Amino acid sequence: MSSEPSTKASNTQTILRNSLWYGLELLAGTFGAWLVSVIVARMMGPERLGYYTYVGFLTNITATVGAFGLPMTARKYMSEYLNRGEPGLARSVYNATLRIQFWIAAVVTVLSLVLVFVIGDPTQRAISVLLVLNMCPRMLGFIPSQANNAAETLRRNTVPAVLSGLVTLVLTLVSLWMGWDLPGIAAALLAGTLLDTGMKLQSVHSWITKAEPAPIPPALRRQLFVYSGQGLVLMLLNIVVWNRSDVIVLKNLNPDIKQVTFFNMAFNLVERLLMFPSAFAGPLGVTLMAQYGRGEGKMRTLAVEGARYSFLIALPLLVGLACVAGPAVLLIYGHDYGRDYRPMIPVLTIVALLAIPKALMEPPTNLLQATENQGFLVAWGCFSGAVNVLLDILLTPHYGAVGAAIANGSAQTLAAVGIWLRAYRLFHLDLRLLAFGRIALSGAGMAATAVLVGRAVPSYAGLAAAIVAGGMMWFLLLRWTGAMDQTDSQRFLNLGRSLPGRVRPVWQMLVTWIAPGPATV
Repeated sequence: MSSEPSTKASNTQTILRNSLWYGLELLAGTFGAWLVSVIVARMMGPERLGYYTYVGFLTNITATVGAFGLPMTARKYMSEYLNRGEPGLARSVYNATLRIQFWIAAVVTVLSLVLVFVIGDPTQRAISVLLVLNMCPRMLGFIPSQANNAAETLRRNTVPAVLSGLVTLVLTLVSLWMGWDLPGIAAALLAGTLLDTGMKLQSVHSWITKAEPAPIPPALRRQLFVYSGQGLVLMLLNIVVWNRSDVIVLKNLNPDIKQVTFFNMAFNLVERLLMFPSAFAGPLGVTLMAQYGRGEGKMRTLAVEGARYSFLIALPLLVGLACVAGPAVLLIYGHDYGRDYRPMIPVLTIVALLAIPKALMEPPTNLLQATENQGFLVAWGCFSGAVNVLLDILLTPHYGAVGAAIANGSAQTLAAVGIWLRAYRLFHLDLRLLAFGRIALSGAGMAATAVLVGRAVPSYAGLAAAIVAGGMMWFLLLRWTGAMDQTDSQRFLNLGRSLPGRVRPVWQMLVTWIAPGPATV
């Protein structure tokens, strides 16, 4: 009995530590990419950016292929065997998945190049070739990335992400300065991806080779095949429901190419904000996979707590963005193209609000995957995907990007509700609905404050005032509703230990004011 609190504390510390590293990795990768997109959008305008956005989406589909299937299989089974004290078998799983992923990436890249030259637009061939070449290293890099996740050493992924993001940003600025236009931007993206993948491969090699590879038993080979096959199906569903498949329908059913830009850029901006709850939910999934190798005792609590913290982080960001979408779009994309980007405002509002369920998806999904209950994810994902496509066909011809935003967000909400219900029934989860309700009430008060201030002062100064007032109301209501308790205070104070010394007292003061608890940790 005495070991249970120490195990719980160890899990919490691991999640918090990995959250910092994972958050830094996401910040470097996603913020850098978003900054590049803003610079390009201001210079190119929505119409010129339409085709580049569309081709970029098609090639990014392969990144989704790389993120599921084999990489998720590597992460799950490497986690289990590393925590069972069988590193040799974990190394064999890594070698096998890396080898197969390499050949898949090579074949997909060659076939895509053939399509570029056979049916692609000849005037956009240079851009298309560079974006296609980016696919192979990007797909391959997911295997060493998930291997580091399996070892719960997420810091090994952070340095490559930071350096590659910096290289991409610098090269993009150079290409724009030199007048290399969109091909130069695509080349900068390829250089950053090559650096990221090479460094991650080297990082895994430094620790995985310390163990001698062990033969993979036939039963395990069958498990790897089944699990990766289910992951591949989930990948296809992920493309339809979560990864902007609406762009394809939008381009083919709506004659205005600018609608593709509006939807894609709104989706990208919201994805950048979702990196903050992902910074907690991602390491939580790593710990859930590892916990399955140690025993299933704490998995239920970890899943619900992970969702609660994701909700606590995502709600003010997404609701706040929806409240200030108008002035934010005009400020970010400048006066020159502000008039052209004005139709993006309602799209961004809808995408932000309907992305809230997506922020809560990772914990129950990781729980079902860790316990090998992917069958339901496949079936429910098929249904949600069909709903997404049907709504796209009905809405996008007349409503353009707004219709695509409604279709995608509705399918996300449907998928999230179904997966949570399944996890609840399988594992008899204590959903802590009262705690979620207190957070939701705080978010509603924050939104009302931001909207009122923004309407009272309709200017860029009003945008700043709305953000400040909304933030103050958010923290005030968190304290008033009691949305965070002493346990939360303890956890966030632990997290504050990793902050710089001058920031730490301010963090401690804020946490203890919002969630009254122990003054020190």
